[in-house]
Amino acid sequence: MKAFVTGATGFIGGHIVEDLLSTGMEVRVLIRDKRRAGAFEEKGVECVVGDILDENVLGRGTRDADIVFSAFGILGGWGIPERRYRDINTRGVELLLESCLGRGIRQFIHVSSAGVLGPIPDGAVADETFPPRPSNVYERTKAEAERRVSEVGLAEGIPFTIIRPEFVYGPGDRHVLHLFRTIRDQRFYVLGAGRSLLHPTYIEDLIRGIRLCVNNPGAVGKIYLITGERPYAVDEFARIIAEELAVALPGIKIPLSLARIAAKAMETGARITRRNPLLTTSQVRFFSENRAFTWEKARSELGFAPRVSLRQGVRKTVSWYRREGLL
Repeated sequence: MKAFVTGATGFIGGHIVEDLLSTGMEVRVLIRDKRRAGAFEEKGVECVVGDILDENVLGRGTRDADIVFSAFGILGGWGIPERRYRDINTRGVELLLESCLGRGIRQFIHVSSAGVLGPIPDGAVADETFPPRPSNVYERTKAEAERRVSEVGLAEGIPFTIIRPEFVYGPGDRHVLHLFRTIRDQRFYVLGAGRSLLHPTYIEDLIRGIRLCVNNPGAVGKIYLITGERPYAVDEFARIIAEELAVALPGIKIPLSLARIAAKAMETGARITRRNPLLTTSQVRFFSENRAFTWEKARSELGFAPRVSLRQGVRKTVSWYRREGLL
């Protein structure tokens, strides 16, 4: 059996590749920079060099593939044009789907995001029946991609499965590294009361959830939230990271109204200096909105259950960051 993995040079995609190889599956990956091919080829991975928006490249990738993984995307970042999000997160998925037509693909696994549901109302825990309410361009483009996967999959007979992870972290990740460094440097300040909820997911748990969907007829046509053990309040989450880093949190809480004003001012200044702002409005929203989910559907239908506690995951992540000289 052969898998074609897009997003293989990214955090989640790279872990997907390693997991597939461990099961003995043949793996082909899409990479943009041919200089990165060597590391994959040493492991017996076939490389297709090109861009996710190149239909000919995608055709080479999906040729004779049994399972196709859509694990690429722009996760976030300040100053990225909305058009770029739509080109990659939405149009890229559409083109990948089109490249699967008539290929006899056995399964199209799309790695989306729980963020498509937007902020969760206070006191609620979202499941797969919650209607998408994306609140920013990243979430909107991911929601649009999900919709296209469902529409094309159903219309063209492509067996698909949609995975929604949330706040994935762990060894190999560099997106959350800035948060760990901020806490290490004792510059992390709680916004508001610090009781809004985050739902961190350790990478090994996510990969285990994805593996349970691969080549599983029962997962076809389904959406699954794959998350960590439980939601955590922001202040508790930050405290656990601080304890594993052996530092103390400043204990300062900034009113949300002040944080929003400061973020807008910093973004205005960043447009002039062309430097990333220290605080953005999207960061203020992320650390002040509720993101709480349940993995009950994945448990009942797939047998999934997260195995790594937040403290264990943070400890492993800190250890990896330090070995790599990143902390």
